[in-house]
Amino acid sequence: MKTNTRFSYMNLSLRTVRGLFVTMLVGLWGSLLMKFGLESEDPVLLICFGVLLLIGIGAGGLLFLSSSSFIAHAPEGQIDERELAERNRAYFDTVKLIALVILVAGLVTSFGERVGLRVTLPIMENFLMRLFLTTIVAPAGLLAWRQQTVENNTEE
Repeated sequence: MKTNTRFSYMNLSLRTVRGLFVTMLVGLWGSLLMKFGLESEDPVLLICFGVLLLIGIGAGGLLFLSSSSFIAHAPEGQIDERELAERNRAYFDTVKLIALVILVAGLVTSFGERVGLRVTLPIMENFLMRLFLTTIVAPAGLLAWRQQTVENNTEE
């Protein structure tokens, strides 16, 4: 017997899901950029880094529990054809986003050495952790973004 697990997710509005997605991206990737400036042990910078990272992870967790995340990660039998097509489009957009992030990281790594920017193993581990979290949560955020655009176009 198939149970409907869609109702166990948080029913957030598309605007809230988009806001959580942007907050997650700014929090996670902003804290990684701050990590390059943490050569000194300034307590204010460390607190800002921690708060920004915590906000990014918290927003990602809430986004993962949203109903948009259900559509993004549901088995094919639990969503209709329209939702399946939107989900596949969100997956493709996520692959493009991750490819762009990897390309930018490669450029920063290549040209950063000329400026004196050193990419160490802890920074690479942090980068991979953020890339993993973004890959998991991005389909739900991109799906909400796309649904909001479709709804705005149909109202006009």
